[in-house]
Amino acid sequence: MTRTRLVVALGLLALVGLAAVPAAEAQCAMCKAALTSSDEGREVAATLNRAILVMLVGPYLIVGTFVLLIFRRRIGAVAARWAERLPGLRRA
Repeated sequence: MTRTRLVVALGLLALVGLAAVPAAEAQCAMCKAALTSSDEGREVAATLNRAILVMLVGPYLIVGTFVLLIFRRRIGAVAARWAERLPGLRRA
């Protein structure tokens, strides 16, 4: 399996996994109790839940990108050191 196919397969698997997750409640118990006491409050609570969950995505994407970049550099450095030590080893 090529790297591109692997990435696509893992991405699709992640999307299916996320689609199967039930709705998450992002509010604390006190906020939820205060907002769900009226019809208007329930609408505000739903919007607030979505906003909180959307704001959580950004930091994870940023940190994940940095971790991926650092990981790829370190793997590349290790592969370069091994290529120097083993003359028969060719880089793919």
